[in-house]
Amino acid sequence: MKPVGTWLAEEPVVGPVQRGLATILCAVLLLSAAFLTPHADRPLPPLPGYMTAFCAAMLVTNLLLALLLYSRGHTEEDPATVQLGSAYFFVAAIFLPLAAVFPDAIVNGSLLGTPASAVWVWSFWHAGFGLAILRYALRVRQPRGGPTRLGREVLAVLVLVALATALSTVWMELLPPVFVNGRTFFSGPVEALPWVLLLIDVIALLAVARLKDPTPEQLWLTVGMAAACFDVWLTFLGSDRFSLGWYVAKQGSLFTTMAVLLSFLHALAVLYRRVSTANLLLARLVNQDGLTGLANRRRFDEALENEWRRARRERRPLSLLMLDVDLFKRYNDRYGHLGGDECLKTVAEVIAHCVHRPADVAARYGGEEFAVILPGTPLAGAFELAHRIRERLAAQALPHADAPLGRVTVSIGVASLVPTGQDAEQLVRLADAALYRAKAEGRDRVCGSDRASPAAQSA
Repeated sequence: MKPVGTWLAEEPVVGPVQRGLATILCAVLLLSAAFLTPHADRPLPPLPGYMTAFCAAMLVTNLLLALLLYSRGHTEEDPATVQLGSAYFFVAAIFLPLAAVFPDAIVNGSLLGTPASAVWVWSFWHAGFGLAILRYALRVRQPRGGPTRLGREVLAVLVLVALATALSTVWMELLPPVFVNGRTFFSGPVEALPWVLLLIDVIALLAVARLKDPTPEQLWLTVGMAAACFDVWLTFLGSDRFSLGWYVAKQGSLFTTMAVLLSFLHALAVLYRRVSTANLLLARLVNQDGLTGLANRRRFDEALENEWRRARRERRPLSLLMLDVDLFKRYNDRYGHLGGDECLKTVAEVIAHCVHRPADVAARYGGEEFAVILPGTPLAGAFELAHRIRERLAAQALPHADAPLGRVTVSIGVASLVPTGQDAEQLVRLADAALYRAKAEGRDRVCGSDRASPAAQSA
């Protein structure tokens, strides 16, 4: 079995199902773009609140993904993941000024700038995001390690967004006009701008797609970049707001983020399942004796205390068996410690086979000594189980050349109480005294405590 820590740290593997689904989605984007290309500039009626809802969705999803990536990158000390987080934080941050400059997105008209400002902010968004993804693809090829500089990354993104906003509004006279004819996007001096933006996104797409042994996150980032190219292409061909291409392109923008976000959330769900399974495994390992597979002393003490309180609350009997392998030191001397270990495993298997109820706890108490906690079991029932264990072990006929009977035997002490004011150790002392008497009377026998409470005997 792999160590739990190694198992949890394993990178998620891209399976054939994920690869197939990603390929299908990329094909759907390509075919949709081909189908919509001749119709992209078809005008459609304005949908009130469409841009507001789109901006809110982009802001929330990109900010959530950025926070998740920042957290992971900082925790794992992985600068590449922090840089990927910056790409999505850039998108989230730039959507605040985009909503402010876009006509009728928040109020009638624009809070900042002119309608041309929205086109420039959109252009800065796509250029910045594509370059940030390209930066990530180049950084991820390098070995992990080094400072993550999370604060510097956040500050750099905010400064870039502030500069892009200022250029698009206050200093727009420094930029060429985008509405030469008063209406159509990207005409005149900036006719080549969408091609430049598309080229940046295509280069970033190829850089991510060429990563060797991609993680699920990188696979879906490839799909997201395909959606980014889809967005730029249809926005350019749409030529104007509220055209068919313009409307569909916005869904491509949202899918650019959602593809990676859903992949990340799926990875978190897988990690959660791993952690839950690991916790169960660790709990079992912590409470299990490594040699025999029975509960260990720690688990025994915990279970005895819990069952004692429950029995006292419900006024029910609680019984305890204490078992000791007879003449075990002689067995070890003759058969060696490995032989002694095999002997203890056999005894533990016999005990486990005889203890059936889920509430019963069979434990290795220490060395060659075992114990069985029997909640709700009167003295007679405990005696019956003790005799069954002794007889089943006798049937195993495990050789012991230095024992009087020539085989391995056990001595068993039985005690039973209906708890009142005593502590749980009282039951252990009674069972241990009964075990001592079984040893003193010749071994290979069952003895009960002469101080069992009347209620425990008759229950």
